[in-house]
Amino acid sequence: MAVAIGTGCALAVVTLTATVGAQARVYRCAGADGSIEFRQQPCPRRPHSRPVTIEDTRTGWVPPQPEPEPQRAPSQRTNPPSQRAAAASRKDQAGERCWRKRQQIQRIDDELRAGYRPARGEQLKARRRQHEAYVDAFCP
Repeated sequence: MAVAIGTGCALAVVTLTATVGAQARVYRCAGADGSIEFRQQPCPRRPHSRPVTIEDTRTGWVPPQPEPEPQRAPSQRTNPPSQRAAAASRKDQAGERCWRKRQQIQRIDDELRAGYRPARGEQLKARRRQHEAYVDAFCP
């Protein structure tokens, strides 16, 4: 029984090795009309096939390493969780206000494009300038 298990493991290792080797080979085949194709198996009935070695040089984006956080001196106080939550809430509210201002600017632009009377146009342009000034001053 030990021989059968050992033989089975050896057969699995040989099969896996052969599979990995076969997947790594690519053959360049020249057709009768001069076209070139690449295959994973040797070209059938074509004497002009040759194996191609492909080097796996991975390139691309590499995520940056996180910067270590500075060590705080023991004398420095940190914000309690309630202050952090309040700061986060203020930040969310500021983002909401900026979003609303941008929506208002969009609606004014839509109304200006749709047509208006001269007096209404001046009012819309003045309001748009006010909203744009707010966005420039307080929004990222």
